[in-house]
Amino acid sequence: MVNAGFTLPLKRMRPWAWENAWLVWALTALVLFPLLAAILTIPGLFSIYMQMDKASLFKMCLYGMWWGMAQALLGLAVESIGVALGFPVVLGVSAAMGTLIPFVRLHSALLLTQTGARLLSGLALVVLGVGFCAAAGQGRENELAKKPNRGTGSFKIGLAFALLSGLLASMMNVGISFAGPLLKLASEHGAKPIWCANVIWPPLLAGGAIPNILYCLHLLRKNHGGKHYCADSVWLCWLLSVLMGVLWFGGHLLYGMGTSLLGMLGPVVGWPAYMSILVISASGYGFLSGEWRQVSARPIRLQLAGISILCAAVFMFSQTRS
Repeated sequence: MVNAGFTLPLKRMRPWAWENAWLVWALTALVLFPLLAAILTIPGLFSIYMQMDKASLFKMCLYGMWWGMAQALLGLAVESIGVALGFPVVLGVSAAMGTLIPFVRLHSALLLTQTGARLLSGLALVVLGVGFCAAAGQGRENELAKKPNRGTGSFKIGLAFALLSGLLASMMNVGISFAGPLLKLASEHGAKPIWCANVIWPPLLAGGAIPNILYCLHLLRKNHGGKHYCADSVWLCWLLSVLMGVLWFGGHLLYGMGTSLLGMLGPVVGWPAYMSILVISASGYGFLSGEWRQVSARPIRLQLAGISILCAAVFMFSQTRS
């Protein structure tokens, strides 16, 4: 619920362009806050990184970089197919691949068990629920724009960007799932189990910061947007951009704490539940902010059906045991 609201401050930053706010968000959410959280909760943090196999650390940064590229692709997808459709498609693909890859690679023996059946059933509900939300979002976009965009070349390219973005976005959870040796070192250095996931964030999110920062710098140079940082009365923009970082990383901080309490299948069960609640919460914020006021009953019914299915999926995951 915290993470789903991190973009809401963007609506209050009219003096700044998107890239101005996004650069501050990237520096705080992906660099400053993860490092600060790790330093405060992981004893001997830098000695852990020195002991860790450098190839494994590089691979974790690479997972993060792929996730960072997903953010740029999401922007391109949204430009073609809209937020209401692009966001659910990306989260649905991310939930599916971010769950299946670690489950098959790390827990393949559970595939044909009751645990595997519940997990895959819940995942199928996530995909179905996100599909309903995507259809509702597309219906809403078409009604508000008064013209459908299905079947156009732009729509197909945008949908392809959204699918690729979802695949790359799942790499964050893949990196978390394969961080066992790093978590073990953190535990050996005296980190409490509930904080151990914080050792993952600095290398993983630093990789994700690179494409985001480079893309923002490119746009700032292209649009001559650097001057906006020094304009009069922009202190609120700075504050809201930092708030975006707090909300985004705060959601991931809670996710890391949650996976530590879910046992062996923590990231596998937690990730699709996390993505489901993201869609549910984002939909709730959309209703509260009036995004659905001028929409007919059919898209709203589809949206509510999708949310109900996602709630069922979360219940299904809650019944999964390691």
